Amino acid sequence: MFFFRKRLLVIILFLISLNLFSEDFFKVKEGIEKGSWKKVSFLYLSPKLSIKNLGYSNNIYLMEEDFEPDWTADLGLQVILSSIFLNRFIFQIDEFPYYSYYAKNKDERSFNNEFGFNLYSYVGFLNLKYQFKKLYIKQRPTKEFGRRVRQNLINHTLSLDFGTHDSFFLNLYIKQNEIKYINELYLDEYDLSNLLNLKEYWGGISLNKIIFSRTILSLNFDYFEQDFDYSKERNRIGKQVSIGIKFPEISSIRGSFQYGLRIYEPSNPLFENFTKPFGSGDISISLFRRLRINFNYSIDNIFSYWQINSAYNQKSIGTGIEYYLSRKLKLGYKYRTSKLSFTDLYEGIEVREDNFHTNSVYIGIKLFKKMGIGIEYLMYRGDSTEPGFKRSYNFIGGYIIHEF
Repeated sequence: MFFFRKRLLVIILFLISLNLFSEDFFKVKEGIEKGSWKKVSFLYLSPKLSIKNLGYSNNIYLMEEDFEPDWTADLGLQVILSSIFLNRFIFQIDEFPYYSYYAKNKDERSFNNEFGFNLYSYVGFLNLKYQFKKLYIKQRPTKEFGRRVRQNLINHTLSLDFGTHDSFFLNLYIKQNEIKYINELYLDEYDLSNLLNLKEYWGGISLNKIIFSRTILSLNFDYFEQDFDYSKERNRIGKQVSIGIKFPEISSIRGSFQYGLRIYEPSNPLFENFTKPFGSGDISISLFRRLRINFNYSIDNIFSYWQINSAYNQKSIGTGIEYYLSRKLKLGYKYRTSKLSFTDLYEGIEVREDNFHTNSVYIGIKLFKKMGIGIEYLMYRGDSTEPGFKRSYNFIGGYIIHEF
């Protein structure tokens, strides 16, 4: 672990000494100049009003044994400030404070903040990006959770591209994630900070080729380490290989997907090594100008708060359809099913299974440009082979659409 950290520091200092940066600098610059709401002196301003979860839920805690109805709302204003310096550097600050309101359950009310900083630059065929994120949020961090919990998240990412984004380019990156939970018992039983606080270190390389119409095919190799603050028996390293495709935003097929294999090597000699598939994707297809079909999925392996020696394989798949009655009115339906298979890491056998199903219908109304409002009705049901983890809730409410 210390060897990896020293190497990580050396690489960061080396890259910073080069004035280089990632993502195509000129495409980022073009997006800022064309997409910003207003320019004030040397600053480009992009504000976004955010209203989510505005409505009524018959069970804000999801768990049937922890049943509580309430009126809710997440209200915030996101502001992105960008500056282009000497046509060589782009500085970007993304500040998003929001307040979660609960009419009846005052203990659930919370202030949240998401802060980000991006720095871009280039030298010839080299593009470099540094990204910093700091999140102070109360949320459900994974599908295993019913109640929301407070998290402090810090992320540093340094990414270097070499080549041309219109043909072939190589990407190298290093990343550090820090995940902290507030030191309180979850459901009066589980010490989340003791079980889940950790630092992650990632490094990887990807080969990227434009195959047609600006669609990117990528082959990725990654290495990672997970270092838990207190539950050291959970520490592990891993390697993974994957293939991915990213479609251009201007085509009738949009989005991206990735699929691969990940090898886990626990530091605890009592835990078995294992290999699992992983991946995620979100693809949208537009047909006949009025019809849009969406497909998404997620595959992962995640440590559980349920038992110190348990992790679960998550498989989630969703689909949706939107029909535009006119340019300013659309109807939609979404369905998602998820399966969590909990494994005993000592014996490598499945000891629990949770299944969730979500159905929702919604209507969206365009107000101007790409912004609109909507109303949605959602039904969520979940079952488990373990007593006490059955779930259900219904929600009806409104939201703001930023991509109509």
